[in-house]
Amino acid sequence: MLPSIARLLLSAVLVSGAWVKISLESTSKDHQQVGWTHVYLTDPDTLFTRAVERLKEGPAQDLDAGQNILKGLLRTNAALPILADVEGAFVQAGQIDKAEYCLDRAAQLAPNSAGTLLSIAIFYLNTTKPRNALPYFGKVLGGATDYDSTIFNNFDTLQLSFGQIVASGGLPEQPRAVEAYFRHLLETGDLANAREAWEWLGPRSREDRLAETYVDFLLSRGLVEKASAAWSSQLGAREADFGKSTFVLNGGFEHEPGGPLFDWQIARDEHVQVSRDDSVARSGSSSLRIEFDGKINLTHQGVSQRVFLPRGAYRFEAFVRTAGITTDEGVGFRVLDTRSSNRPMIETERITGTTDWKKLEGTLVVDAPVKLVEIQVVRRQSLRFDSLIAGTAWIDQVSLTPLLSKEGWLRRKAQTGW
Repeated sequence: MLPSIARLLLSAVLVSGAWVKISLESTSKDHQQVGWTHVYLTDPDTLFTRAVERLKEGPAQDLDAGQNILKGLLRTNAALPILADVEGAFVQAGQIDKAEYCLDRAAQLAPNSAGTLLSIAIFYLNTTKPRNALPYFGKVLGGATDYDSTIFNNFDTLQLSFGQIVASGGLPEQPRAVEAYFRHLLETGDLANAREAWEWLGPRSREDRLAETYVDFLLSRGLVEKASAAWSSQLGAREADFGKSTFVLNGGFEHEPGGPLFDWQIARDEHVQVSRDDSVARSGSSSLRIEFDGKINLTHQGVSQRVFLPRGAYRFEAFVRTAGITTDEGVGFRVLDTRSSNRPMIETERITGTTDWKKLEGTLVVDAPVKLVEIQVVRRQSLRFDSLIAGTAWIDQVSLTPLLSKEGWLRRKAQTGW
């Protein structure tokens, strides 16, 4: 047990403290001056309520006293809920500069809190300084993904260019956030800002799937030349000869098809098995094997690749080997203009039976700045009684090479009309 003198001293302190608190919380008609003692000895909720009463219009209004209480709360109660309440009180009182001070303190206390930073940004959006929101938006995007949609919609409301947003700190340096915003720009159809974002992402390793999305976006608007340029820039040095000596990707099937949009695309079909074959090749180490199960008479065009071709004349070549291809309709190729697919630009013979490697070829002319064509492996339905197709075909060394450059084509056309 405590000694008697110690117990007496403790009792005195408790009684004195209770008396001081009761005195401080009692109302006064003459608005006694609120000093720092109130701030230290009265609970924050009571003080905040008292400050709001003094800031409101009416008989109890005392702006100086209300602001003194709020300042004291900031000094002694720096918790985020108090800061938010005090900031709101200052806004209601028209004290925007003091509200900003509260927000700065909140950012110092919770520099990595997405909710706090977003609240600060939203505050600035509703003032005469909306661009002050951008650095806080940028910090949120740098650390969280939950608020992407909210922030990007606010970017739309601000009506700033991509460059202005970046310059003001609205987007972090990490590509993740910019890629997400880039997709948002494509979804909203903002071509100008999407182009700026694409250029920004260029030296920062754009993903092929993102490039495909952009290319499709441009194609949907008829911007074939811009789509071609975007895809060529995406390939960069990975395909050194692409766009020069050849315009087909992975024409020798040296890596698995079905990668980026402009690699070979293979449609699933339960009656046709398509795979890369490392045991058969005309050149290199691989080819593409197509196996028909003999159960159906089908039109097959499930292997294809889209290709951008600038103005000029081109030779198409592909090598095909077959084993036991039945019926009169075998395996061949055709090249289509994607805008008028009913009229093939090239259609080769179709091989049946069993043959060694055979070259299929044709020529085509592009009389436009850039044209998007599609190469298809094709088998047509047979009209014969024994029409069910079985057997295996291998494909290798598919290429589209220039016969005339753009300049040579233009000279030839001027001289001959063709």
